Amino acid sequence: MDATTVTHEIQPVFDNRSRVLLLGTIPSPASREQGFYYGHPQNRFWRVLAAIFDEPAPRTIEEKRDMLLRHHIALWDVLASCEIEGASDASIRGARPNDLARIFDAADIRAVFATGTKAGELYRKLIEPTLGVPCTTLPSTSPANAKMKLADLVGAYGKALLPLLGETEKHVLTVADVVKLEKEIAKSGTSLSALMERAGRALAKVAFDEAQAAASQHGLSNAMQRQADAISRTPHDNQNGSTDRTSSNSHTAEASDPSDENQAAPHIAILCGSGNNGGDGWVAARELACAGCAVDLVTKRPAREISAEPAHEQALLTEAIASEPANTPRAGLRQTATSVPTAPQTTATQHAKPRAIAIHVSPSHGELACLLAAADVIVDAILGTGFSGDSVLAPYDAWIRLANEQRARGARIVATDVPSGLSAQTGKAAEPCLKAHETVTMIASKPGLETPYAFAFCGTVHVAPLAYIEPILESWKQREAECDTLAGNDGLIGSSAAADANAAPEAAGAGKQPSPKHDAFRRAETEDDDGYDPYSDRPPTPEPLFQADPWN
Repeated sequence: MDATTVTHEIQPVFDNRSRVLLLGTIPSPASREQGFYYGHPQNRFWRVLAAIFDEPAPRTIEEKRDMLLRHHIALWDVLASCEIEGASDASIRGARPNDLARIFDAADIRAVFATGTKAGELYRKLIEPTLGVPCTTLPSTSPANAKMKLADLVGAYGKALLPLLGETEKHVLTVADVVKLEKEIAKSGTSLSALMERAGRALAKVAFDEAQAAASQHGLSNAMQRQADAISRTPHDNQNGSTDRTSSNSHTAEASDPSDENQAAPHIAILCGSGNNGGDGWVAARELACAGCAVDLVTKRPAREISAEPAHEQALLTEAIASEPANTPRAGLRQTATSVPTAPQTTATQHAKPRAIAIHVSPSHGELACLLAAADVIVDAILGTGFSGDSVLAPYDAWIRLANEQRARGARIVATDVPSGLSAQTGKAAEPCLKAHETVTMIASKPGLETPYAFAFCGTVHVAPLAYIEPILESWKQREAECDTLAGNDGLIGSSAAADANAAPEAAGAGKQPSPKHDAFRRAETEDDDGYDPYSDRPPTPEPLFQADPWN
């Protein structure tokens, strides 16, 4: 192969919060074509970073850049130009280094790492003598470095990077501020639909990990045994007195058959509301199906009747790649899922066959009991952060009770954003309230998840960051500091909603507060979680501390 002169044209990734610098040699042909670093599909760089931070592997350039900045990692290459044969670092000649001073001038870089032997050699030869900063060489993530397995790379990179990066700062934001934050993220170029896709992938990862853990702990027969127990306890007649049968609105009848070959794979049931919390569940369904899971998705309404956006858009997309009508064979259903994007990247899923998504619209009580009994993991995507009140409306109250019953029998429960029935703002639990083992909350934690006894409903809380929010939060703090200086009072981020709500009547000289229904931070969707309006004008209800342990 003839050598070609390559000039580096991809901009470095860094900002003033960056703390470590990772350097390759020069972009490969695949990276130059893609316009970003480590673009070869077999290069393991992004999967390694995702694994050490326990996140889904990023897919788009924007997601990759976000991941680096969120974890305070700067990324560039040693060389500005060179002659090279294809992607062979060994053939590099006429090397000219990049000027790294622009990064060191802007950020407090505490350590430099070369992502391969050649990059380390070139750094020590061309840059270290003038910069005076040593570098540590990490193993290459290139597929050419076949002797290093993914787990070995994760161990090496994690050992080097994590002690320097420390814990990611935990943010606790009010529901109103999270909605405001979503809007600002959207204004910066990341659509609400893209945020929902990221949320669904984060949810799918936790659900898949739970299914894998359950399989290793209990064995593959666990769900089948629970289903047999549930069937023995469940009457064959539904609440209307008619004989139970698979709903004519269900896309398939075979999902909960214990003899089905999908029982050998992790079996996930996803309960979706009609708001944007449910939209996260629709995204997670196709991610889990692609990871090789058998998925039962339960919804009150078909995708076309969901009005909340972007849940409607995501539901239609999932429905399009889901199963055909009820008499379609399972083998055919698996083929319809092959257009799903890459699944959560884990060692167990790299060679998994895409499975079916069975969509069940308004199943009867008995049908739903059987579906949930067959599941290793139940994902709660019913009611989101927009919920508040003392009780949950039908049919979701029955869905929650059935999920809690299966929890008592050994099923694992994963909640989306907040367990259904729990107020994300106050931590008050309605009747009934779902009890999750894991809760995947989006962007930041919420006050209700931090209250005493919240663990009884939330279990372990995972924050899915979704976007790089630190610059936005810092701009809020700066504005608040300016307002505090002028007004002479102390404000926190959580007070921004109240400050903005008060601004309009004060400017107009009015003494009456604006209606909460017209608050600037009310939920973005027109219908959130089937009509629950957290900013309604209903009289406030007392919210005492729990009088007893919720487990009892």
